[in-house]
Amino acid sequence: MTDRNRRSFITTAAAVGTLGFAGCLSQVREWRGTDGKPTATQSGDGTSQSGAGDSLDLPGDPIDRFEALEKWRAMIGGGDLEAWTDDPYAGSQSAHLTASENTEYAAIYRTIPDGLDLTGKNFSLAVNFTGRDQLHLTLEVFAPNSRNVHAMQRTLTGPADRWVRVDFGTDRIETQPDLSDVREIRLIARRRGDMTGSIDCRVDDLRAVDQPDTGQVMLLFDGTLESHYTNAFDRLQEYGFAGVEAVIPEAVGEGGRLTLDKLTELDGAGWDLAARPRTGSKFLHEFTPEQQEGMIRRTKAYLENRGFEDGARHFITPRNILGSTANDLVREYHEQAFRFGGGPNGLPLTDPHNVGFFAGDAGTETKTYVDYAAEYGELAVLHFEYIGDDGMSEEAFDGLLEYIDAQNVEVVTATDLLGDR
Repeated sequence: MTDRNRRSFITTAAAVGTLGFAGCLSQVREWRGTDGKPTATQSGDGTSQSGAGDSLDLPGDPIDRFEALEKWRAMIGGGDLEAWTDDPYAGSQSAHLTASENTEYAAIYRTIPDGLDLTGKNFSLAVNFTGRDQLHLTLEVFAPNSRNVHAMQRTLTGPADRWVRVDFGTDRIETQPDLSDVREIRLIARRRGDMTGSIDCRVDDLRAVDQPDTGQVMLLFDGTLESHYTNAFDRLQEYGFAGVEAVIPEAVGEGGRLTLDKLTELDGAGWDLAARPRTGSKFLHEFTPEQQEGMIRRTKAYLENRGFEDGARHFITPRNILGSTANDLVREYHEQAFRFGGGPNGLPLTDPHNVGFFAGDAGTETKTYVDYAAEYGELAVLHFEYIGDDGMSEEAFDGLLEYIDAQNVEVVTATDLLGDR
């Protein structure tokens, strides 16, 4: 962004009620507490504040801190909106969205009569929801009208009652949106998983960040499955790609699983061997806090004690749902965490403990998300289980690798992501 364009962006945003821009760039883990909130900063008079002004050390600039909530409206039939001053993420309040059990979704919007230039931007948002394990969020940008929409989305599979950041990835494009002239922003929260009960969530600190020139793709292999070596490893080698293997220590060397020798070979080829505790048929949050801590600690130690220190920095969520206790523990023990998100992630990441993946074997949908990663500078994390007879065919896997290689994306590992911040 040129200085002239940056001044134009700041002036326009100020006219529609933002709180001021600082554009800080730093490593996220330096400011985050275990509850996902920004750590306290010192104001000019020496008092401790949480997120005053733009004191958050995050990539990008705030579009809206929801301090002037009168600029937002609840959509008709879209629940209720109110200011919430208890435990805000940044500033003095957050926006509180609710919808009764009989209301399909909670949705808010704001109009920008003079337009806002968000060309070449990715978007992120702080979110805190309660009363359910999962929530689906959609961010829609009308540019300049409802016929020209850039829609982004994210599925949140926990944690409840904790602030996390969502780095929105593109979900669909309607007609030809012109992001130099954004006239309306919509945010919609829907149930996922359990479709009963009310919706209750808070949002804060909607921000925009410059897209990187090149998008990224990560190839994530779950389950310590032997087919990841026999049917995937050599194919990745042909393209110069390295993957990420989710290692379940108790499964290593068992029938149909990777041996320690094979894991060592993957590690030597540049793969990350990430931590994935074994929970069987249960979710991680169904264990006691002490059991959760032990599982997370032992899984990391297993990797470190076998020379896989780089991979041990990363956590793959078992069965996708991450409870509040596990979230706190993962942030304590690991530098990055992955779980189902249903689409790409905006880059650069503002919350490395909330990186979403999606199915790598979903055919056209998978390729579409790779396309979006290339076009909008996003991160597409493709999740694989069996490669071969019991899952994605080897022919389809070959075709996908060829497709990725032809796009303007960089294939990265989890450790590469940390190095980018």
